[in-house]
Amino acid sequence: MTMSQQLIDKEQINDPRHWRLALRVGDHRLHIVAYDSSQDNSLIYRHLPVNGDTPEARLKSLEEAVYDIPALLLDFGRVDVVMESRAFVVLPEALGDAENAGLALESLFPKSEGETVMSSLQGLGAVIASRVDGGVASFLRRTFNNPRFHHHLSPLCRYFHHKSRLGNTGKMYANLRDGAMDVIAFGGSGLILANTFPIDAPEDALYYILACRGQLGAADVGEELFLAGDKAMREALTPMLREYIAYVMPVIFPSGLFRMGREAMEAPFDLIILPLCE
Repeated sequence: MTMSQQLIDKEQINDPRHWRLALRVGDHRLHIVAYDSSQDNSLIYRHLPVNGDTPEARLKSLEEAVYDIPALLLDFGRVDVVMESRAFVVLPEALGDAENAGLALESLFPKSEGETVMSSLQGLGAVIASRVDGGVASFLRRTFNNPRFHHHLSPLCRYFHHKSRLGNTGKMYANLRDGAMDVIAFGGSGLILANTFPIDAPEDALYYILACRGQLGAADVGEELFLAGDKAMREALTPMLREYIAYVMPVIFPSGLFRMGREAMEAPFDLIILPLCE
């Protein structure tokens, strides 16, 4: 038995029809969350590298990672897939059909190829249209039972939208993760920014956050900034931000998720909050 096969024991998942599987697929890593919502401390979190310098090589690496863990091929009650993609556009719901999405993506990302995935922003009157690797999407559909696809910003937008309605001022949220930062902002009219920026250090995150606030205006986003994601990055970034922003605080981990188990706090934030965005 390989090391990968030992990552998840099939015996841990006694009745897969009662379990949910959530995958986060990026260019360099596959994140896996499986849990039984009716059973405390059941959550399993694992992550595996996805290697390769070309789409074909990364697809092969992803296939090998999935097939090396037989537990992933069980008949789960629900499967969600969060797809990381930098080629995306946020559209009003009235314009969020395949034709308009294709035109918008082609104008903004003329060299991007692949399949268009539509992610509804429930309660926001908008959708995120994104381009993802067609080979990866096809493989996931063949391998899993009716997987539901989400752009990586979609869960964050939906979850933070609910939180932003508390109070009368605009709010900005930053989700820090390996090599990237997601920034979501809400003003009086609702969602006003959703974007992802490449970062390698706290100084990069500081630059992009301040640039976003400068572009939007403090009157729109208010004086509150909330940080989620990588703990070490948050701790390094917070004192730097407080020199410019009055109120910088960590996002409080959702109390309802503690019952899932300690591994819930280790999983990517946009993956773990999926059940709270329905």
